[in-house]
Amino acid sequence: MNGKVFVIGSSGSVGRATVQALSSKYAGKCEIYAGTRYVEKAKDLKLLPSVAVVQAKMGDKIKLKDSFRGIDALFIVTPGTEDRALLTLQTAEAAKEAGVKFILAVSVPTVEHKNTILGSMYHEIETELPRLGIPYCFLRLPKFLDSNLSNKNSIKNESIVYSSVDPNRASSSVALEDVGKVAAIILTNYTQHINATYTLISDHFTNNDLVKAFTFALGREIKYVRLSYDDTKQMYQQLGLPQWQCDGLMEMLKLIEGGIIKSGSPDLTIYRTLTGEEPTSLNAWIAKHIHEF
Repeated sequence: MNGKVFVIGSSGSVGRATVQALSSKYAGKCEIYAGTRYVEKAKDLKLLPSVAVVQAKMGDKIKLKDSFRGIDALFIVTPGTEDRALLTLQTAEAAKEAGVKFILAVSVPTVEHKNTILGSMYHEIETELPRLGIPYCFLRLPKFLDSNLSNKNSIKNESIVYSSVDPNRASSSVALEDVGKVAAIILTNYTQHINATYTLISDHFTNNDLVKAFTFALGREIKYVRLSYDDTKQMYQQLGLPQWQCDGLMEMLKLIEGGIIKSGSPDLTIYRTLTGEEPTSLNAWIAKHIHEF
């Protein structure tokens, strides 16, 4: 595609991975705009080929309309705020008024659970954004493989992984690198993904699988310690997460624990079909990041 692609929320993990993938594969083939509220947080992205970093505040319709003029495909990396649905839809409205041809937006697999905090937010996005009449695509993302970096201190210092979920209960994860590659493909070939919804999965494993993989990679035993829900919530609070986000994460853990979130064989064909590659397995992710543990 010889056009213009805009990623708003580019200084976050998903946005950054997408801009990097776009630059790596499509530099010279399209113009890449990395939009972020704080430009200084994206200095490294300025160094990437074909990337221009621009100031862009999610939900600021007046200024965004000017920023979006001439853009072919927009990726809205939904913000990690309690008003994420409002900000996402305001950003999409600005895109419509600016004449953007296609919107890709982040969602989650639990979108159907409207009685949960995260589910209700993303259900509103998935319901209202299509009503704008712009061709769109939703990329539903489960928990990130990269979130295992939050375990690095306990693995380093105690050889322990803490969580509240049954160690034999499987759940799906996705690698940020895989997200970036898929988002880049969709944005640069958007006519092939109009009004599609993809749930992107890299691997599917239990917490017992997780500690076994770390044990093998590190050459020492890593144990799993199951926490109570109260202790898990306190751990999230100590990480500085706001109350609503802690409550939302606890709801998700309970869905996994109760088997309400599908725990059978995952569908890995979406990543393979879109990229022609194998997704990042748990073992491959650990091998790449083992120096951090």
